Amino acid sequence: MIHRVAANRSSFRTVEFGDGLNVVLADRDEESTDKDTCNGLGKSTLIDVIDFCLGARAKAGEGLAIDDLAGWEFTLEFSVGAERMEATRSVDAPRTVVVNRLESTETVSGTLFGDRTYKQKEWHALLGRRMFGIEADDTSKHGPSYRSLLSYFVRRGGPAYLEPFQSHRNQQLWNRQVNVAYMLGMNWEHASQWQALKDQEKDIGALQRAVQAHQTQGHATSVGAMEAERVRLELQLEAESKAMADFKVHPQYTSIQEEADRLTRDIHALAEANVLDRRRLRRYRESVDKEERPPPVPVARTYEEAGVVFSDRVRRTLAETKQFRARIIENRRQFLATEIARIERRIEGRDGKIETLTEERAKHLAVLETHGALQELTRLQERIAGLKANLDSVVASIDDRKRLESSKRSIDAKKHDLTQVAQRAHEERRALWSRAIGRFNEHSEALYETPGQLIIDVDEKGFSYDVEIDKSGSDGVDKMKIFCFDLMLLQSVPDDAGMDFLIHDSIIFDGVDSRQRARALERAHAVAGALGKQYICTFNSDMVPRGDFSREFDFDHRVKLHLTDGDPSGSLLGFSFNR
Repeated sequence: MIHRVAANRSSFRTVEFGDGLNVVLADRDEESTDKDTCNGLGKSTLIDVIDFCLGARAKAGEGLAIDDLAGWEFTLEFSVGAERMEATRSVDAPRTVVVNRLESTETVSGTLFGDRTYKQKEWHALLGRRMFGIEADDTSKHGPSYRSLLSYFVRRGGPAYLEPFQSHRNQQLWNRQVNVAYMLGMNWEHASQWQALKDQEKDIGALQRAVQAHQTQGHATSVGAMEAERVRLELQLEAESKAMADFKVHPQYTSIQEEADRLTRDIHALAEANVLDRRRLRRYRESVDKEERPPPVPVARTYEEAGVVFSDRVRRTLAETKQFRARIIENRRQFLATEIARIERRIEGRDGKIETLTEERAKHLAVLETHGALQELTRLQERIAGLKANLDSVVASIDDRKRLESSKRSIDAKKHDLTQVAQRAHEERRALWSRAIGRFNEHSEALYETPGQLIIDVDEKGFSYDVEIDKSGSDGVDKMKIFCFDLMLLQSVPDDAGMDFLIHDSIIFDGVDSRQRARALERAHAVAGALGKQYICTFNSDMVPRGDFSREFDFDHRVKLHLTDGDPSGSLLGFSFNR
């Protein structure tokens, strides 16, 4: 229970609380103008101070950790179980909390809090153990934590008043499920196990994206098709690997290849020259065959028969002409014979050279057939490396697909088994959650004369919660859902736990009808008072439903601190401080 909130500055408005209803009221001073409001007086700041002393995170530039509050120290006097103490925390050194034990009915050995300085983590562990029964050795990744549970009893900021099961901004679903299950006495471990399965499903999602990426690269999609591709690649890799094992590198492979190419060019040139010479030889031989001696022509006799008589001189000239023509023909035959012989020798010489060059080229080609160049070996190695990479990719995809399918089946089976176990455990603890439902219904009926419903379900997705109150949908009724739920949580805390207070900002009464505001305050006082616990709330004076309170309810007696806007000294801190 919170007894007193103080600070090391005289300007701070120290406030003391008792059991039942405790109101911090923001008044408008009679001298305040129409421009003055009840905001900025320190209602929310007071809640921040309490939470700060209870171990809230202090981030520079946010909350109380600002330059305007440099040098400030806040003190919270409160009791946990049988121990009463003062916890002081400095804005300048927020990592530690100084604790002074005021009194204890426990033995020294059983005392939890001593006069000493605690680190923030130690402070959390101590308060978590005493307020909520969280054991220090409970290191479950998705288990309840002191600060997360406390945020339902000290709601801070607008996001905390959006719905009953959300106590702070960006709160994850599993955290809501675990916290509510823990506070209602249900098996929170099941909620933790559900989240662990969801985390595994996220891992499966990453694996599934990898499989899909393999498919988008044009690879086979089914395991059978990928296995066929795997066999093809293995055979190809085996063949290429054997070729590389048999591969012999000749150091002069390139020069030998170039020499073989040169010999080939020389052989082709000689062969082409022989073709031309053989054509010329064929024409010469044909000319020789056609070159025959002309038959003697009896010119003189022909003329004599015609009655012409030649003289001896003419007869000599004709004889000489026949001899000259015969010599020309003979000379040509001799020339052709000489050319034919020369061409035949030239062809024969080329044939011999072609034979020699062919034999030399054959030796080079034999080397090239049994050896390879270093570049070819490199290319062969690159092909093998590429095949191995493709094969590894296919094998990995096959393994991923099999692991994906196996993981899906395993998680589905675990979820099915967990659902059955959780449903049985839920039924076994019917008395606990039924009591919580009954209390919520009573609170909602006290406010609206119609019982609402707290709905708790267990299915394959885990715990699911909802609240319903007739006339819901308006902002005011939705805020009262939170009020009824939180009041039920205060009742549900085990007697041996030290969590015995509930704090609400005035936000929870925004938009709520006057009659429901009055009933809510009276209900909180009655429930908390009967339990020996306390309900602390901040309120604006213009929202006080004085005409709707019961006659026996003394609201003003429950006001523990008045904050005014007429002068800065009337605010919580004693100076202008906008929240």
